Amino acid sequence: MKKALLVFVATAFVLTGCGTNKAEAPTNGTSEQSSQTSQESSAVESSTTIEEADKEDSDMASISEEELENAEPATDISQYEELTYVQEKVDLSDYESRIVTDNPGTRVMLFLDGTKQVYKTVYVKHKQWLKVIDLQANNLVINESIQ
Repeated sequence: MKKALLVFVATAFVLTGCGTNKAEAPTNGTSEQSSQTSQESSAVESSTTIEEADKEDSDMASISEEELENAEPATDISQYEELTYVQEKVDLSDYESRIVTDNPGTRVMLFLDGTKQVYKTVYVKHKQWLKVIDLQANNLVINESIQ
């Protein structure tokens, strides 16, 4: 009889230890959700970083022939706020200017010496961030906010 009672108590003890407490169940789910959320946010951050790196690589690249053909000539560059800032660092008066894109978020301009692409400007309007790229030397001349 003592053996049966001992087996019964031991079984009850083991089963009680293996059971889940309903009060703790949401906590475990929350930590799992937090873990998933942090993994998802780190994945989003890394993809954002990759996208920014790709964007910077595309900023440094020359304009394609197709884009150059579709680019509009810029006759009066003084009307573009970012170019007054660029003129302080780089003399653009000797170059032919073209507007590659001008949308509500970004303006990309190209400066040519004959058929040779010399400078490219990328202006992010809502951040007022300007990049000026020397396409001959393949380096950034300006990469800063112009507020």
